[in-house]
Amino acid sequence: MTISRSRVDERMDAPDLPDDQHRAALAGLRRLNRLSGISGTLFRRLARIAANLPANRPLRVLDVASGSGDLPIDWLRRASRRKLPLAVTALDRSELAMQTAADAAQAAGVQLGTVVRDCVRDGLPSGFDVVTSSLFMHHLDPHEVSRLIQEMWRVSDRAIVICDLERSRTNLALIAAASRLVTRSDVVHFDASASVHAAYTRDEFATLLHQALCFSVPVKRSPPCRFLAVIDQGCQAEPVKAAARYALT
Repeated sequence: MTISRSRVDERMDAPDLPDDQHRAALAGLRRLNRLSGISGTLFRRLARIAANLPANRPLRVLDVASGSGDLPIDWLRRASRRKLPLAVTALDRSELAMQTAADAAQAAGVQLGTVVRDCVRDGLPSGFDVVTSSLFMHHLDPHEVSRLIQEMWRVSDRAIVICDLERSRTNLALIAAASRLVTRSDVVHFDASASVHAAYTRDEFATLLHQALCFSVPVKRSPPCRFLAVIDQGCQAEPVKAAARYALT
C-alpha cells in the first residue's frame, strides 16, 4: 500500500550536526546497508559490466553521494578476492564522510579515491565507465532527480546503476524497525522514516528516468525495501535517438 510522498530535511544533512553524532549516524547506515545485502546486489551488476572490458583494464566506477564509502570499499574487497580489476571513486559533499571513507579504505587495505563535491550544485567529474548511486535520489525533488540522472548519463561511458528505497507503508514499517535494531542513533531513527516518506515508487522513478533520458528503463524491485535501475549506454544508444526524434515532433 502506497503513502503520499513528503520530503523533509534529514538530520544527517544538517550542516551543524556535531561530528560525533554524524559518525554514529554513518555507522548506523553502514549496518543497515550490510543488513540489506545491497552491496552484493550492486557488485554483481558491476562484475557483469567489467566482464566486457579489455583484459586487465579496470572498471572505473564513480559512486555518487557515497557517505562513509562502505559500499565501494566492499566492492573493492570483493573484486580483490575475485582478481577483478576495479577502480572506485567515492563522491560526497561532506568532508567528514569522505575522510571517514578514506580512513576505512586504508584500514581495509584497499585503494579508494575520494572527491568532496555537491553533485547537484556542481555536477560530476568525468572519466568513468559506470556511475552508481545508492540511497540518494529520495533526497531530491523531481527536477533535481532528472538533472542528476542526465549528469550521470553524461559522464558515464558504459552504464549508470541506481538503487533507492521504495515508498510504501510496508517498507516504512520495516525500515523503521530495522533502524532501531542496528543502531541507537536518534539521527538514523528519524532519517530512516523520513527517507521512506521521501522515496519514490518504482512507477514514479520510471517516469523520472523516461523524462530525463527520453527512453523507458525498467525499474525492478530489489528486496528488501528497494528498487534497482541499470541503464546500459550501448544498449540504449538507438532508443535515445528514436525517443529524441519522437519528442521533437
